[in-house]
Amino acid sequence: MLTAYGLLREAAAELDHLMRHSLKRSGLQMAMFELLLRLARSNGEKQRLTSLARELTVTTGGITRLVDRAENLGLVRREPCPDDARGSFAVLTEEGKRRLREALPDHLLEIDSLWMSQLADEQDVVLGKLRRVRDNARRWPNGRPGLGPITPDRI
Repeated sequence: MLTAYGLLREAAAELDHLMRHSLKRSGLQMAMFELLLRLARSNGEKQRLTSLARELTVTTGGITRLVDRAENLGLVRREPCPDDARGSFAVLTEEGKRRLREALPDHLLEIDSLWMSQLADEQDVVLGKLRRVRDNARRWPNGRPGLGPITPDRI
């Protein structure tokens, strides 16, 4: 169990390091790229800031600062949330779409050569299992209660 988790973390860290380096060539930092990508994949190319914070695993203050930077660069704009006076949406702009389109080809090549090509005919199975793990983890936003101490038989 610990070996599997350790390997997952190590693989993710290595891929993250390489992806960050690759994205620098496009002039986008990883956090900005992820923001633009999430918005591009969202319904209406917009998302509430609270939802973005959860998906990007940053604090609400962190997402506010990231959206501020993106807004100053003309990559996103804010829209008020009609059903929540305190909430707002980040909306992808045409400039944001252009910058994302510029960064994507190299990024997709990196993903394929570093990760997807290693999965070969198991891609659908691995992606399905990753979705299950992600969805299960989302059911426990503050960790599972009552897990108890780790004992040798649980390792």
